[in-house]
Amino acid sequence: MSEKYSGKQVIRAGESLISDDILTDDAAFDLAFKILSYWRFSHEDSLDRALTLLQDVSLKIDKNAIFAKRLKRYASIVKKLLRFPDMKLKNMQDIGGCRAIVSNPKKVTQIVRELKRHSNFKNGNGKIRYKDYIKKPKEDGYRGYHLIGNFSNRDGDERSIELQIRTKLQHDWATTLEIVDLFTGQALKSNQGEKVWEEFFASVSEQFAIMESIHLFDTFDNQKKYQLYKQKLLADSASKDAMIRSSLMAKDHAMNLGVESLLEAYAHSLRIIDRRIEENSIDGYVLLEVDTEARTVTSSLFKKEENENAERMYAEAEKKAADQKNIVVALVSTTTVGGIKEAYPNYFADSTEFLQHLMFIINVPAKSA
Repeated sequence: MSEKYSGKQVIRAGESLISDDILTDDAAFDLAFKILSYWRFSHEDSLDRALTLLQDVSLKIDKNAIFAKRLKRYASIVKKLLRFPDMKLKNMQDIGGCRAIVSNPKKVTQIVRELKRHSNFKNGNGKIRYKDYIKKPKEDGYRGYHLIGNFSNRDGDERSIELQIRTKLQHDWATTLEIVDLFTGQALKSNQGEKVWEEFFASVSEQFAIMESIHLFDTFDNQKKYQLYKQKLLADSASKDAMIRSSLMAKDHAMNLGVESLLEAYAHSLRIIDRRIEENSIDGYVLLEVDTEARTVTSSLFKKEENENAERMYAEAEKKAADQKNIVVALVSTTTVGGIKEAYPNYFADSTEFLQHLMFIINVPAKSA
């Protein structure tokens, strides 16, 4: 966007967007949103540079890695500012974010080690900003490794970009939680959901971690995976009681909540009316609009050189969706390696892989405890 705004204006825009009366003051909302859009898209070049580095490093370690990048959605920005009253929009570190999804925890560790060698991740004091949610998961069970780096944009200004490195199973868990949030109107991702759902996801996360502690687990077929997981669950005497209690909690909640049928219903009822998404080969962007009530996803395709038009359409769509809880809008890159649907399964209610591994937990005989 051509017009530039000062840091103070960006901060004030963030404050305006979380004020109680912002949605009733059209002029104030339009200005705040215009500044937010400027600030968000000033991260675009920086995000591209971060993704290029992430791809270069990751593909040397895992040739089958899947990548995704995104600029943080309006709704997510507002929610984060509301959750953290002392946070300023100008200082939010994950306006731009990219992700590598790899096959196992060992490869996550190797990729992180290589990334930390780059100067982009060192601040003025030589310290690296990171969050290791694998060694110390979030309360809700989220696991993954986050690094914050500084990358320059076309104007020579540096922007903070968050890089996430996850395993495939950690990614399946995270996106399934987002699916439940989308369709139930909860905020599990912000620790503001129903307790039974919180306990379900936390216990499933513990069981998935047990699975991933099995050597070469990701290379086996489902029958072999189940057998090895079952053996591991019942053979580890040091933590056997806690592990089994966790598995039983996951199983009980899955059955009581009807998780399997619920997730399958979401997937089946969500009509993907624009098949170009899965077949798209354009180097550019896809504007996705998800209606969780009508259970539809619509898309608009933009070539890379049409990025300004894509940004304008994205901003307009977000403004329209600002007060509609059933509408989710996202602008994602078509350069996503492995396909948009695989990298963003939450927009398609696709929890297939999650359910396959959940069935391992459910099928372990209760009497074995």
